[in-house]
Amino acid sequence: MNLKGFFQKNWPYLTIIALMLIVSAIFFKPQLEGYGVKQHDNKEAIGMANGVKMYRESTGDEPKWSNTTFGGMPAEQIGLEKPGNLFSSISRAYFKVLPQPMGLIFLHILSFLIFARLLRLNPWIGLLGAVIFGFASYELIVIQAGHVIKSAAAAFLPALLGAFIYAYKTNRMWGIVLSGIFMALELTMNHVQITYYFLFVLFFVGIYFLVEAIREKKLKDFALTSIGIIAAFLLAFAVNSENIVLTNDYAKYSIRGANDVTINPDGTVAKNQSSGLDRSYITQWSYGVGETFTLISPYVKGGASEPIGNSPFAEQVENSDLSQNQINGALNGYSYWGTQPITSGPVYIGVVAILLAFLGLFFMKNKIKWPLFVVTILAIMLSWGKNFMGLTDFFIDHVPAYNKFRAVTMILVIVELTIPVMAVLFLNELIKEREQIIAQKKKMMIVLGAFVVFLIAVKVVGLGDGYSNPMEAKQYAGLNEAYLSQVMQMDPKVALANYQLDLSNPQQVQQFVSAQVDGQMESYQAVKTARKEIFNSSMTRSILFAILAGGLFVIFLYVKSDKTANTVLIAGLVVLTFADMLPVAYNYLGGVEDANGNGYKYWEDASISAYPIAATKGDEEILQSEVRQNPALASKIANGKAKGEALADDLEYEGAARMNVINSYRFYELNAATNYRVLDFSGAFSSSRASFYHKSIGGYHGAKLRNIQNLIDFHLSRTNNRVLDMLNVKYFLQTQQNGMDTAILNPSALGNAWLVKSVKEYATPNDEIRALGNKFKLENKGPGVLLVNKQPVKTAEVYGGEKLQYLAPGRKDSIAVQLASGLPKGQEAMFVMDVKGSTNLVPLITLQMDTAKSFTSLVYLKVEDSFDPANEAVMLNSVAKELSKKKFSGEGSIKEISSAPNKLVYQADLKGDQLAVFSEIYYPIGWKALVDGKETPILKVNYLLRGLELKGGKHKIEFVYDLPKYHTLGMVARISSLILLLGLAFMVFKEFRKRKNTPVAETK
Repeated sequence: MNLKGFFQKNWPYLTIIALMLIVSAIFFKPQLEGYGVKQHDNKEAIGMANGVKMYRESTGDEPKWSNTTFGGMPAEQIGLEKPGNLFSSISRAYFKVLPQPMGLIFLHILSFLIFARLLRLNPWIGLLGAVIFGFASYELIVIQAGHVIKSAAAAFLPALLGAFIYAYKTNRMWGIVLSGIFMALELTMNHVQITYYFLFVLFFVGIYFLVEAIREKKLKDFALTSIGIIAAFLLAFAVNSENIVLTNDYAKYSIRGANDVTINPDGTVAKNQSSGLDRSYITQWSYGVGETFTLISPYVKGGASEPIGNSPFAEQVENSDLSQNQINGALNGYSYWGTQPITSGPVYIGVVAILLAFLGLFFMKNKIKWPLFVVTILAIMLSWGKNFMGLTDFFIDHVPAYNKFRAVTMILVIVELTIPVMAVLFLNELIKEREQIIAQKKKMMIVLGAFVVFLIAVKVVGLGDGYSNPMEAKQYAGLNEAYLSQVMQMDPKVALANYQLDLSNPQQVQQFVSAQVDGQMESYQAVKTARKEIFNSSMTRSILFAILAGGLFVIFLYVKSDKTANTVLIAGLVVLTFADMLPVAYNYLGGVEDANGNGYKYWEDASISAYPIAATKGDEEILQSEVRQNPALASKIANGKAKGEALADDLEYEGAARMNVINSYRFYELNAATNYRVLDFSGAFSSSRASFYHKSIGGYHGAKLRNIQNLIDFHLSRTNNRVLDMLNVKYFLQTQQNGMDTAILNPSALGNAWLVKSVKEYATPNDEIRALGNKFKLENKGPGVLLVNKQPVKTAEVYGGEKLQYLAPGRKDSIAVQLASGLPKGQEAMFVMDVKGSTNLVPLITLQMDTAKSFTSLVYLKVEDSFDPANEAVMLNSVAKELSKKKFSGEGSIKEISSAPNKLVYQADLKGDQLAVFSEIYYPIGWKALVDGKETPILKVNYLLRGLELKGGKHKIEFVYDLPKYHTLGMVARISSLILLLGLAFMVFKEFRKRKNTPVAETK
């Protein structure tokens, strides 16, 4: 190989790569100093995957099932390794050399440079696109949030699009092979939602090539190329089949699949359901229509959901013309005023990039701009989600698989791709055909002027939001009523003593309330004034960049020398792009100082990033409790401690990180030798902290099993203790007033397995899941109106999730009617009100003894049915019919003798045929039950647990989990990987031979 010729030919790209390595190193200086990013979701992922990771390390096997999160779930979306995929080894090798986050952003840059090289663009124009794509704010924000695989999947999109276009326009075989390679790498990143959205781009661009083929009468070429690309994509799919197929199997039983329960916890019909995720869940994160202007001006809706005092705008507000009181009030207000529930920052693509793409619509001859433009507009409209439900509903109902994905704002990664692609295609065409553009200089000046005028108009007029959002405006509009309600609930004596307020004097009360409201409104106005300044400065920034870019085009149009004009335009736009993109990106992942002066805002010691989860006092209490119950555990935990210390020494960790490493091994040994569950009330079902150290009923996952999610919604969120008992929740972790947490033993936990005496059958999953709680009969016994879900009733049957209110005469506000889930079957009680207006639920027998008649009876309550998990099993009719009988004696014993994520062993000694219930999550794929070595059907009981009907006598019972597909797909993945890599090697060899045999002209 002629290295000199290679460097001479590719020196611009090599220079650009070296330059961007330097830029990346400067930008990510904290990483090179030994810091890691504080990534919330990455921390949660570590918590979820720790059990799988430790089991693999301890045994050398893949568990395939995780027993540490949500009571148990398949491990393919948590931490399962896919050894057949050779491309995963390639990606791991890359990130070993360039770890994230620097490695991720540099991957974005490399990918766009590959796109530019494949489309034969000017390398320096390719650099411009790479900067726009790599430093788009969303990419930095998702990394900072911990959505690393999302960013990694997005990184390959330019290279994949470039290979796709290359196959149709330049070289079919190379394009097909590279399409397969890049698609394999993209899928390996394991973020199917990004791949799914990118298919929209390929669809529209593919339609464009079809139209071109028809127009040019080259349908045969189009067909051959399309077949080749489809074949390459199928190979890429096969490379990732271990993940994709297993995920697809799992998705049917997760919240991404259909819901067997068709009612809400309050008993009303669930209207937001689809065959996938619920509509409200899909659209929970929806970009506002006005918020779309962040694509062109970053701070028109503020920044992250954080106080202005902690934001990049703090200094701007502090130096404003506001009074000190107003400044203090403004600094406490949130810097974001869009409509999303919470955000880490705006999606900003750059005003320079938008301007170039906008010009391209008018002046670029390449018609590929139209499919790119169409998919850009479609992506923007789909990102609006609940703010544009007509289109969203259509896609949810009619576009395959669209309803499997949540957070529709994510589709804006497509806009991050299409805008810089349109920008560089236009700019490259512009410098090649300067004379034709000069002939249209008047038109270009008009378009440039219109763009700047539009920005000025937006700044002057605003976005019509009043620098607030609807939720915030509604909150402040109701301040008077909210304060008045709070004041009137005060004890009159306390109000008089502390505030000199006579609650019997309406005028005095209103004056007091008005004073409080006026103070809040003054702060609110200060916040809105500060936000207006943020908006104006953002728009001024964008106008300035647009004018400077416009000035470069004026020079381009009027300078006579083509070389000078091109150099000035490209170099100027590259400099402007750096100046435009990097400061915004820096605000969301750069070396920004923490507002409190405690180091970096987004960075922490790398050792803490690697082991971010600390054991608490409550965790230690659980460990010690288990050791007291079984002293043999002490030696195992000591062995775990020794392993942890050895690893911490190898890693040279100190302080908190060292302790976290050691504790991860101590608690793993505890969990390997025990099998109970923990509920951490501080995180409950939105944190994996407890999953790192224990087998938890909670966790953090965007695709948990549907049955556990329904159980959370109907029972666990209301702390149904009987359901917690059947799930073998042995300990509760609760935070005390001093901020420390403590472990509370649950003495009624039912253990790993037990024998029941009867079966209750139900026709539908709606009935089955509600049967896990209490069924109450209500009757209005008072002078007012009883409301169930806002509907007036005289009597009603309820299950505890309904909204129950009572409208008592003489009271403006409604009274929330209390129910107690722990009442036994047959218990009667009365919801009453005393002379002070306080309400309570008292047993009927207590009320009957109240001879002084100190209570007013409001609502009579009787528990008509109550779930008794220790003695009964709840089943659907379709499951119960598999039983030989419905009544059992419950005599005998059953106990667990060993447990592992993928194998549980029990011993049973039964007196007659029995029905055993196991506190393990039912999942129909992979699990087999062996009774004395013979496979026995697993029954779904109590909505989400396992049951077995067993014959009398002594038995060895095993639950074994394996996925035969996993092994088969591993082989498919390995073969497919080899085919793609051999295809690439063949093309490289063929190219090498071609160039070797091509005569080189002699130089004289």
